[in-house]
Amino acid sequence: MSAEAEHVRPRVLVTDKIAAEGLRLLDSVADVDQRVGLDPAELVTVISGYDALIVRSETKVTADVIRAGLHLRVIARAGVGVDNIDVAAATNSGVIVVNSPTGNVGAAAEHTIAMLLALARQIPDAVASLRAGKWERSRFVGVEVRGKTLGVIGLGKVGLGVARSAMGMGMRVTAMDPYVSPDFAEQMGIELADLDSVLSKADFLTAHTPLTPATKNVISAEQFQKMPRGSFVLNVARGGVVDEAALLAALESGHIAGAALDVFTVEPPTADEIGKKLLAHPKVIATPHLGASTKEAQITVAIDVCEQTAEILQGGAPRAAVNAPLILPEDLAKLRPFVALVEKLGLFYRQWYRKQSRRFEITYDGEVAEGDTYPLRVALIKGLTETISEDRVNFVSANTVAKRHGIEITERKSNSPQQYANLITLRGLDGSDEQILSGAVTWGQERVVRVDGYTTDFAPSGAILLCKNQDRPGMVGKVGVILGDAGVNINSMNVGPLNLGAGPQGEALMILSVDREISAAALSAVKNTDGISDVITAHFS
Repeated sequence: MSAEAEHVRPRVLVTDKIAAEGLRLLDSVADVDQRVGLDPAELVTVISGYDALIVRSETKVTADVIRAGLHLRVIARAGVGVDNIDVAAATNSGVIVVNSPTGNVGAAAEHTIAMLLALARQIPDAVASLRAGKWERSRFVGVEVRGKTLGVIGLGKVGLGVARSAMGMGMRVTAMDPYVSPDFAEQMGIELADLDSVLSKADFLTAHTPLTPATKNVISAEQFQKMPRGSFVLNVARGGVVDEAALLAALESGHIAGAALDVFTVEPPTADEIGKKLLAHPKVIATPHLGASTKEAQITVAIDVCEQTAEILQGGAPRAAVNAPLILPEDLAKLRPFVALVEKLGLFYRQWYRKQSRRFEITYDGEVAEGDTYPLRVALIKGLTETISEDRVNFVSANTVAKRHGIEITERKSNSPQQYANLITLRGLDGSDEQILSGAVTWGQERVVRVDGYTTDFAPSGAILLCKNQDRPGMVGKVGVILGDAGVNINSMNVGPLNLGAGPQGEALMILSVDREISAAALSAVKNTDGISDVITAHFS
């Protein structure tokens, strides 16, 4: 028995502390195991039994973990960054990585402002002095932030939140971000400049960027020297954005007057020589990676990633996938009814045609053609490969799976459907035989409305018997008698005349939805019935 067959419900492993409000959302769709504090070897050992993994920043999801996760479909990071996850390895394995890019924005921005003020007014040292029984008012003379310039590197959601708060305290803000338009910055009251200009003006400097090869040590010795003497540096983003060895040197030389650090290259910093020296330095204040640590943020990000995990485990699409194309929520909502239809058209294609194509054209007619149709492309690839491959098809792996099987898909769009408000047509392009399947969604149900030259109207669900037969009275009755004698009940029936293309006139396509598998003997009897030229069975979930 396969591991998948051993449990009907998906299994989710949670290895870091996640707010219960989020985890409760998974109870209806999955079995959730919380095993906080697993070491790397233990995680590699147990991960094969799970369909989803939810972490924060503590757990390192390495390539070894991902390779061992034979049934992993999603890795969810309850937070913004994913630098503790090997995203490339996940992508190669077809595992979706999701995060919560906005859940802790407010908390991170507020913590940055708190650290800035604590640094400017020497609050931690003053508290420690007072608790030690001293009254050293003259020792703790701080600086005001009003009228000072805040340099911001990275004007994303957190950086923008920090900038707005700083301006509310009377600070000037200058920022460097190559992806922000000058017009937008001007509207926000922010001076947009290059890095050197930002550094030269910054009384306080804060970085709010992800950790990438391009941003690693983006603030180093050269940059510190370009800042005014006596300026301050903050890092509440990612350890490694600021070169900590260079920062230590700048503090010891007096060029940088102080630093506020919430994140470190090595966490905890006590495990690193530079980190230990920074913690002990009298000009440094530090917190243990608390940027997102508010009750509200923890609940928000937990709910966000658990909702996405549940959606993926039920076959849906994520709203914040790190390694898959971004689909706007409005596009996803509009396309959702058609995803199942397109998947079933692909599955039906594999069962209906004896000569299989590798090149396909899919045409979207109507409102379904508006916006991003990538979810429908994924659904088609899933349907076409379901019966010929064990590959997991999702937003991440779809194009790779298609390429592996030599499947080429061309998409066409039109906003002028004829008979249906929205119509989707799949064509096989190899060979001279006509291969056309069309479907629509009517009253919320998927319907196949064309099979080659036959006009049809049937729901692609359960077991279906399709018979090409002479279009004459009594044909359905003959097949019905055979099925009845075999104990097979007909749930619904549709007869499609041949009137949409070339072929033998007077022929029809009989489509019978039945309640169970049809025995080989009964199928043989149907095939041998006078007036029936071809018989095919199809199965849908």
